[in-house]
Amino acid sequence: MSVSIKDVALKAGVSIASVSRVLSGKPGVGAQTAERIKQVIDELGYRPNLGARGLVKRKTGNIAVVVPRGSYILNNPFFSTILDGIAKELDETEFNMLMSFTSVQQQRLLETQAVDGAILFSPRNEELSMDWLKSLAIPIIVVGSYLEDSPFPCVRPDDEEGVCQSVTALFDKGHRTIGLVNGPMSSMHSVRYYKGYERTLKSLGLTMNKELVFELDEFDGGKVVEVVSQFLQGNQHMTGVVCSSDFLAIGVMKAADIANVSIPHDLSVIGADDVPIASFLTPSLSSVHVDLVGMGRKAVSLLTQLVEGEQLEKMEHIFPMYYVDRGTTGTPKKK
Repeated sequence: MSVSIKDVALKAGVSIASVSRVLSGKPGVGAQTAERIKQVIDELGYRPNLGARGLVKRKTGNIAVVVPRGSYILNNPFFSTILDGIAKELDETEFNMLMSFTSVQQQRLLETQAVDGAILFSPRNEELSMDWLKSLAIPIIVVGSYLEDSPFPCVRPDDEEGVCQSVTALFDKGHRTIGLVNGPMSSMHSVRYYKGYERTLKSLGLTMNKELVFELDEFDGGKVVEVVSQFLQGNQHMTGVVCSSDFLAIGVMKAADIANVSIPHDLSVIGADDVPIASFLTPSLSSVHVDLVGMGRKAVSLLTQLVEGEQLEKMEHIFPMYYVDRGTTGTPKKK
């Protein structure tokens, strides 16, 4: 039998209006009374009727998490870790999470006004029309990569600083031929990583060798293995490589194994984002850490503010990155 707000009020010895105020976070209920109401809510397992509330507030109680390129993104621990943060933060709200993985689902979910707001995972210009997104007139937060000239608030890592720290860490260990494994340039994350790589090489007095830059069609670990293993089996002339994601770095590690190249003795490898699995690999993966769970939580916090009609102080929320030295980096072999 379902528990009603009236049941909560009777057991707590208060009015239905008092319970309603506590549920909505409105003032007018004393601290001790509010605490008693919350205890009764927990004891009875009461859950507000979001459908009925939506009729009053003209809200659905749903938040969309839009995932373009579903299989690529969900297989990438960068996004699954952020998703964990989103879920944790949503648990502390009254919102439900609805996810979409295809363009058809995305259009259905957003155009039918089935949600109060949306979190977009790394959208690209060729996938989602800016004019269409703006025409929806719902709050939107972008996570990870972002649309160029986007009107939507964004939560992302400090990509350029991350790659700068990675390249500098290899340079400080004595590396002078440092490559880059990157995603597609349709991704602003990849663009920023490339720019940061190029800028850091120049600041360190190193010449960029285009042969050491591997630009992939997608953040696909399997493709990395194919491309990098072929390179390593040929005229291998780089001692270190930085990658724009840990997922790509894991692909490089597999490619090195196939090419019989020892890590870190023959090749040092650094990933990006420091996903949970990085420290469990053998050797453990050096990376640049960012608080991925915190990014997910921040995205939800910002979106709920927008849904409630609040104004955000700034459009970009950039999370710092810092280098973590582990087993995949060492000094280059002396010739």
